[in-house]
Amino acid sequence: MFLSLIKFFRGFLLVRLSGYSPERFLNLCSNHDILIWDLKNQNGCYEFHISIAGYRRLKPLLKKTKTRVTILKRVGFPFFLYRYRKRKVFFAGIAFSVGLLCYLTTFVWLIDINGNSLITDDDILTFLEEQGSSFGSKKSQIDCSALEEALRTNYEDVIWASVRLNGTKMTIDLQENLITKKDMAEKEREPEGAYHIVADKDAVVTSIITRKGTPLVKAGSEVKTGDILVSSQLDIYNDSNEIVNYVFVASDADIYGQTTYTYEDSFPMQYNQRVRVGEGRSVYGLNLFSYQIQMPGAQKWKQDDSYISYTESRQLAIAKDYYIPVILEKTTYYACGYEKVTLTKQQAKERASENILQYLKKMEEKGIEITDKNVMIEFAGNQCKVHGVITAVEKIGKYEPAEQKEISTDERLTEDESD
Repeated sequence: MFLSLIKFFRGFLLVRLSGYSPERFLNLCSNHDILIWDLKNQNGCYEFHISIAGYRRLKPLLKKTKTRVTILKRVGFPFFLYRYRKRKVFFAGIAFSVGLLCYLTTFVWLIDINGNSLITDDDILTFLEEQGSSFGSKKSQIDCSALEEALRTNYEDVIWASVRLNGTKMTIDLQENLITKKDMAEKEREPEGAYHIVADKDAVVTSIITRKGTPLVKAGSEVKTGDILVSSQLDIYNDSNEIVNYVFVASDADIYGQTTYTYEDSFPMQYNQRVRVGEGRSVYGLNLFSYQIQMPGAQKWKQDDSYISYTESRQLAIAKDYYIPVILEKTTYYACGYEKVTLTKQQAKERASENILQYLKKMEEKGIEITDKNVMIEFAGNQCKVHGVITAVEKIGKYEPAEQKEISTDERLTEDESD
C-alpha cells in the first residue's frame, strides 16, 4: 500500500515494447538497475510499467537492441497536475479543503468516557462544558493535568482520573471508589443519639455481629417486623453485679436474616406483535457541528406512527483518532403491521424462566443472596401464570429512636437497703 502511494505521487507509465530483440532489452534494464513491473506478453509484444525517471534512461538501450517503446498510459499525480493545470479554482478549492481539515484537527470533536458507573456521562459532559473543555474546544486551551485535578476535586467518588488528547479525540478514564462510597452511605445512615436496631421484615436471624448496643437475638431466632434486634441500652453494674445506671448509645451491628418473597407473574399465550412489513425506505441525514440537516420528507415519516424506524449513525474521521464534526445518519422506515403470535407451552415456560432470572438478578444487585426458589408454572385458558416462594438471605434491620430512661429512686433505695 505504501509503495503504491509512492509510485502514484512520483508518476509512472504503461508502455509497450516491440522490435528486434526485446529479451536483450529486458536483460539490459536489469543490468542497469532500471525497475520495471507488471511485465506481460501481449500478442508478441511486452507491456510493463516503468517510472518516469526509468523511462528517461531507456534511449541508449533502445538504440543498442533496435527496439522501441510506445506509451500507452500515463498514471500518477504529476500527470494529473499537468492535465488540470489551467483549472485554478479547482486547485484553490483543494487547497482550501486541506487547510480547513488541518484547522479542524486543532479542536476536540469526540469525547470518550470510560470507567464511570456512579457518575453519568451527561454529568461529566456538563462539567467539561463548564470547564471550557467540551465538544468543539480548542486543544491548545485544554490543560489535561488541571482537568484531571478538577475531576478528582469536583467528584468525591473519583479517586483517579486520566485525560488524554489523541488527534481530535479526548479520552477520559476514571476510577471510582465504589467500596468507600458504600461505606460512606452506611456511615451517613448511622444516626447520632440513642437508637435501637429493629427488624424491618419478618425473618430468621442467620448471623449477628454487634459493635454497639445490647443484642436481644441470636442466630436462629425468629423475628417479626418491629422487634428490637439490638437495644441501645447498656446496663452499668456495680461491684455487687447490680444495675446502678443505664447508658444509651446508637446501636451498630451487622444482622443477616433468612427472608421469603412471594413471586407472581402472568402473561397471555396469544397476543398481537408489532412487526415490519415490506421493503424499508431509507432517509439520510447529516449532523454538521451542532446543526442537523435532513433530506426532504424525513419529517413526514417521523410524524407517522404506522412505521417502525431504525437509525444508524457514524462520525467521520480523516485518520485514526482524527474525527471531524460531521455525523452521517441513516434512518430506515418500515411499514408497521401486526401478526398474531401463539406461544407453545414450551415457549411459555422459557419466557417464564427468563422473567424469573431477570427478577432474581435485580434482587442480587440489591445485595440479596438467593438460597432457594420454589416456583410453579400453570396454564389457565389464554394465560400462563407463575407463582412461588423465593428464599433469600439479606441484611435486615433499621434504626428506631430509643426512649431513654434513668434508674428510679426506689430502685436505688432498695439496693442501698440490701447493702
